[in-house]
Amino acid sequence: MNGISNEDLRWLLELVEQEELAEIEVHVGESEVIVRTSETLASSSLRPQASEDQAQHGPELDEHHIPVLSPLAGVFYRGPSPDVEPFVATGDEVVYGDTIGVIEAMKLFNEVPAPATGVIGNILAEDGQQIAADEVLMIIET
Repeated sequence: MNGISNEDLRWLLELVEQEELAEIEVHVGESEVIVRTSETLASSSLRPQASEDQAQHGPELDEHHIPVLSPLAGVFYRGPSPDVEPFVATGDEVVYGDTIGVIEAMKLFNEVPAPATGVIGNILAEDGQQIAADEVLMIIET
């Protein structure tokens, strides 16, 4: 296996839900995926604090919640420049392939396309945040 496929990721999300796990971390070759429940994200000092309502009633990760994974390591930006509105905000509708962010790596800006058509549910990565390849940036609700 060369990496972690979308099918593998969906299976991991189902496993976390079925086994009521707070977190699972998987390494395959150079790929890494960390899946955390909303309660874990809310208590993590590495992520922005979720509201109390989100921590208790956050979206369940299932086939209707598609994670947007970073295609590479770099710095994540929500918009094309600091003085321009972000590509998307929570609640915005997106179509498969729409640009929903950019990753700066080695002075090049790489677009992050929407992996599915739906509504932006959660934005987990902060503007200007250093992120790893395959890190979950957002959740799209289908």
